[in-house]
Amino acid sequence: MKSIVIYSSRKSGNSKKLAQAIAAGLGDGCELYSAADAPLTDKYDFVIFGFGIYRGWPDGDMRACMKRCRNKNVGLFMTLGAWPDSDAAISCMARAEGLLDTCKVKARFTCHGALDLDFIERLKQLPASSSHAWNDERAARIEEAAKHPDEKDMERAVEIFCQAAEKLRSAPSEKTTPEKRATVMAVFGTTIPEAAKAYDFIEEHLRQISPGVPVFRAYTSGKVRKKLAYAVPSLIGVLKQLHIEGFNKINIAAIYLSPGEEYHKLLRDVSAFKREMDISVSHPPLSSGTSLKHFIEAVNVSLPKDVAHGDAVLFMGHGNADGRADFQYAAAAEELAKLNPNFHLACVEGKPEFEQVMTKIKSNRVWLIPFMIVAGDHALNDMSGDESDSWKKQLESAGHECHCVLHGLGESPSVAAYFAKNMELGS
Repeated sequence: MKSIVIYSSRKSGNSKKLAQAIAAGLGDGCELYSAADAPLTDKYDFVIFGFGIYRGWPDGDMRACMKRCRNKNVGLFMTLGAWPDSDAAISCMARAEGLLDTCKVKARFTCHGALDLDFIERLKQLPASSSHAWNDERAARIEEAAKHPDEKDMERAVEIFCQAAEKLRSAPSEKTTPEKRATVMAVFGTTIPEAAKAYDFIEEHLRQISPGVPVFRAYTSGKVRKKLAYAVPSLIGVLKQLHIEGFNKINIAAIYLSPGEEYHKLLRDVSAFKREMDISVSHPPLSSGTSLKHFIEAVNVSLPKDVAHGDAVLFMGHGNADGRADFQYAAAAEELAKLNPNFHLACVEGKPEFEQVMTKIKSNRVWLIPFMIVAGDHALNDMSGDESDSWKKQLESAGHECHCVLHGLGESPSVAAYFAKNMELGS
């Protein structure tokens, strides 16, 4: 069997050290090249790519080399300054795998790698507001990275790729793996215990729609998880554990309203596991006209019974400050108005803006309801707070009688049922 190890390595030489060790471990049938000088991989049975990480990716020579590799059994190893088992490391490996869309990845190895001293000095000059600003945690991590790759790292890498090569040589017949299913409920997250009841309610509906299938919860907001001392796992953390435990059929219920930044981050995280597991992801209700219509019908059913004919209902949506969700929330506002001209929707960020929508409210009595999965900080403060700039206080100052509903939409049976049913339609 012919093997080739192709590497890209800069000043630190981290990847080159590993590449040389792996090529030597594979023996005389293995060739070693830098990415800049590597031949086409057509004649090789096992192709191993090794690289450092630069701004989240292998460098340009390595990316070009990987894209030329087609329909091969491959191995991947990388070095980086982040912790090898971190979400950042998993995402970097996923991006690299994405360059090999026709290949089968047979082995992976990730380890710490020393950072270039000039780069470290540039990090130290960054302002405190930067996400890469120098701090004690970063200093400790970089100090540890400077010790790698060490002899143990190289021994482990050689072991992993030699084992993969031996499996390819023996070419055992593929066995059909029994399906092992799981459901993952992916949500932004909340630090308010009362608000989390909405997640509990949706989770219970997910269990009912797929009896016997375990349901796992993941928070996708790093900030929320940090405030909770990481008591709730990340989506990558959950998927990684499910893969270890042998789950191979995963339905992800994406509990978001719009396909915004958080949803696309979820899709990027999922891509790291799609080679190993069959994963489907549900679509947010504001993704299409049809799903929006069904969702608004579910929201309408969830309204308090005390809402009388002629009362106004003002829903508070989140929106996005950069306007990326303006069209989706405008469409939602239009659907609500079709049900009842006294139904209005405004957003905390972006459009429709509260100040403009407020002028359209003619009814004396106004119901304020979160157009959000959970009734978190925005509902408690921006919507119903006692400060003069809250929506409630501004409406009362204009002569309206306000009634605030401090429950997220997820606490409604009709909305929870919508998300459970929508999960089955994921792709």
